[in-house]
Amino acid sequence: MIALVISSLIAAYLLVPNALFRFVLGLFVPLRVFQERKTEDLTRAVVTLVVVFFAALIAVWYIPGVKHHPLNFSDTSQLRSSDYRQVFSSLYSESIFKEAGPRFWESLSRAIDRQIRFAFWYYVLVAVWAGVSGSLSTNYYRFMRNSWYSHFADFYLLPHISQWYVLLTPFIFGPGTVVKADVLMTDDTLYRGDVAQHFTDKDGNLSGLFLTNPTRFDRRTFLRDRDTWGTTRPKDFYWHPIPSAKLYLVADKIVNLNLNYASPSAIADVVEKYVSELKGQPISVSVNLAKPESTEEHPQGQFIIELEFYRLSEGRYKVWPYVKRVRRDGESKIHFPLDTEFSSKEAARVAAIKAGREKIEAGFGNSV
Repeated sequence: MIALVISSLIAAYLLVPNALFRFVLGLFVPLRVFQERKTEDLTRAVVTLVVVFFAALIAVWYIPGVKHHPLNFSDTSQLRSSDYRQVFSSLYSESIFKEAGPRFWESLSRAIDRQIRFAFWYYVLVAVWAGVSGSLSTNYYRFMRNSWYSHFADFYLLPHISQWYVLLTPFIFGPGTVVKADVLMTDDTLYRGDVAQHFTDKDGNLSGLFLTNPTRFDRRTFLRDRDTWGTTRPKDFYWHPIPSAKLYLVADKIVNLNLNYASPSAIADVVEKYVSELKGQPISVSVNLAKPESTEEHPQGQFIIELEFYRLSEGRYKVWPYVKRVRRDGESKIHFPLDTEFSSKEAARVAAIKAGREKIEAGFGNSV
């Protein structure tokens, strides 16, 4: 009987809330698929829910309006302790059960009411916390340079999120980022395009890609020119547009996936961490990160507007701005998006400084 009670408590307070947490979090970001093992599943659930569990426990014990609803009845800490001792002693020993008589059923009834009340508020807090976690996850690109947030995200948020979602979307890099892919297929055909959408199977493995602006590398002509002349024309000559709005590539036919992030905010160690987790899969993944042409700092009172300038292939500029604060124990900064492309670095500088001042005046820097 004790074993049955313990199994029921594990299901009610670990497995079901963990499933609820992942369901709500999955409304915000695609989730990582785990190859479930009972011990790992329980450990993951404990790490995910331990703080919420104790928050709910404190709420039903001390917060007015919570500790009496639902299923209100007169209760004290002494009565609560007495009921649980009576219930567990009776479940453990048949003689104690017979001796307790009606007292056991009265204690059990109150204990069940308490558990229903606790479970109600526990599940409510789990759902709310999952929503907060989802919101924090979708804003990863804004706060990832904050050391406190970064540690929290690495330990708590990112382990729940699909590796492919992190690598193939602007999740890390923010709006305006274009993830470009060079894709080598099993027939030695090389495609290039912008990753528009990706798909995963039930095990979380990549099953396919949609590329926009697709082009195909004319490898046959490239090799012929090299063999004939000993040299080749510029590489762009061999890339030919594919007359299609989108090109779908089946993952089973992909040999190598080279990702290029045209985003200034790409942090090498974050991206490489996810790439390393994909080792051993049939698809080889490599990454190239954009580097700023120059960086500037413009003090604004207690804050600093930091600007990273990126020169685009058309000669235009993109600026990636941050609001930074320097403290005795270190510095932290938060990116704010400025998605416009500029005809010159000066135009980008003026616009970014103006936007940064407006952000600081609006209180954006207080979260740094």
